[in-house]
Amino acid sequence: MTRSATLDLRRGRYLAWSSSLVVDGFWVANGTHEVLDESVDDGELGAAVHRMLAATRTGVPNPHVGGGPSPFAPMLAAVGLRGYSTYVKGTRSVTVEADGDAVVLTPTRNGGAREGFVGLPEQAVRLTAPDPAALGAALRTALTRSI
Repeated sequence: MTRSATLDLRRGRYLAWSSSLVVDGFWVANGTHEVLDESVDDGELGAAVHRMLAATRTGVPNPHVGGGPSPFAPMLAAVGLRGYSTYVKGTRSVTVEADGDAVVLTPTRNGGAREGFVGLPEQAVRLTAPDPAALGAALRTALTRSI
């Protein structure tokens, strides 16, 4: 089963969050998240992302787009913001996908509120069964490749 998480860096804090695969076949934030200070060591950063990958679920009901809160609302609240357009300003993001022992880190281009974070597959890095410290170090490097 493929698992999905994201690590964002915004204003000196990391926001690690988990995604789940909905019935219609797309990924949405599932509300599981952790906020960490940028000074956290590589091991704790990697462990947080491992926890987010472990929180992935499949077959989740499709979100109600028009009438309820955004699936991203818990993450916005965690960083004290009300809107996604404010959140994306100055944020760097890396998507993390894991399948078995393979973990792929994909830096992104920040396309603002209109486009969101657009993957840069040519910058992706594949790791095999990384321990938390190795994953944390690779995530920091991947964030430097996000634009």
